[in-house]
Amino acid sequence: MKKHIHDTAKKLISWLMILAFWTVTPGCAQSSGNTESKPQIDLSSASVGYLGPEGTYTQEAVERFFGKGGAHLPYASVEDAVSALSGEECSYAVIPQENTIGGAVIDYADTLINHREVSVEGEVVLPIDQNLLVLPGTGLEDIKTVYSHKQGIAQGKEWLEKNLPNAVVTEVSSTAEGAKMVSEGGDKSCAAIASAACAEVYGLEVRAAAIQNNDSNKTRFYVLSLDPPNTEGTGNIAFTAGGSAEGLPKLMSDIASSGMTLVTIHDRPMKTKLGEYTYIIECSGGSFQKYEKLTKNSFEFRFLGVFDVI
Repeated sequence: MKKHIHDTAKKLISWLMILAFWTVTPGCAQSSGNTESKPQIDLSSASVGYLGPEGTYTQEAVERFFGKGGAHLPYASVEDAVSALSGEECSYAVIPQENTIGGAVIDYADTLINHREVSVEGEVVLPIDQNLLVLPGTGLEDIKTVYSHKQGIAQGKEWLEKNLPNAVVTEVSSTAEGAKMVSEGGDKSCAAIASAACAEVYGLEVRAAAIQNNDSNKTRFYVLSLDPPNTEGTGNIAFTAGGSAEGLPKLMSDIASSGMTLVTIHDRPMKTKLGEYTYIIECSGGSFQKYEKLTKNSFEFRFLGVFDVI
């Protein structure tokens, strides 16, 4: 009898120790019934693809979201970065979506639409100061050519027209690529519109600071992953809706009725017939439950996730 009681006590202690282990050990999923919590990913050790080279605003957005830990991997284009994510070469990709002055970055909006396997994990809204970068000792009178990404060109257009009206403005793949070209070319007749960080990276000088047309200039970046879209909690939500433009007023009315606030909407042609678009829509005060009620509308929907904005 004593042996039986002793064995029972030993089993009870063992079970209590196992329970304590799962309750307090970091990284272990806790279960309730048959539901297992999704394990938390250590963002500080993640591998992240972004539009390179080093020094782009996208890299700054990466560091704002993930910190300086992990592997930050520059790619020649946004499409390359997202394709690398799709091929599991990296865990995340960060892409620009919209700028205060330049508006929607349509090439990158198309990338988000076309890669149906990705979801939106988070969002970074980054203040943008564009600067004219030159080789040391270069004056404005020396500059004949200016390189930048098309967004940098759009954001600095008024300054360029006023201060460098005769310069040839040449579009390149990123603001940092323009800075790199000026640095490697060694030609004082060339300049770039880019971040002040690029001046440090590529050994350039800031000849004119904050040349953007608007002091409130910001860019919205999406953090993408291959995880299923988050459907828990509340926050900002993003989704796509494809169909005829004539159905849009009803959808907008339903968004307002749901208590959500429209943050942004961009349209891209579905390439089917005139008047049919895929809309990328973001709302604040959203949830998956509110989104589901919208899907009764006459669009083809794709949910991108519930996420926070930093």
